[in-house]
Amino acid sequence: MAGKRAVKRKAVKRPNYKEVFSKHDRADERAEYAAIIWETGFTELDNRGLVTGPRLLTLDRYVRAQTEYKFLYSEAMADGPTCKSDGGNDYANMKWSAVGKLNEQIMKFEDALRFRIDEAAPPPPKDAPKTPADEFLD
Repeated sequence: MAGKRAVKRKAVKRPNYKEVFSKHDRADERAEYAAIIWETGFTELDNRGLVTGPRLLTLDRYVRAQTEYKFLYSEAMADGPTCKSDGGNDYANMKWSAVGKLNEQIMKFEDALRFRIDEAAPPPPKDAPKTPADEFLD
């Protein structure tokens, strides 16, 4: 972590997601979900020693996008990619488009926060010492 100073856990204050989502439908559910995502993300960063000021700002944007995605996804899928106008014409469902864009943005946040794992875990070394559990794993 050259050039970056880690942030101490006690110094970090979770954003007030109750206030952030106060004007949305199901505001309390959104705030509760966002708080869970924040804690999960913060713990992941903290466990790997990756907590920095800029990453916390990215984590906050990630939490907001993840929360919007969760609550918008079911509505968009129920409506489908197109809707019918009163005149019987098809038009693009903006919620469908928003879900797609949120998904792309979430993946970028996950990359920036190093949440995504692109490679499988390496196999154990062939000369690893035997353990009592090995007899049950074969």
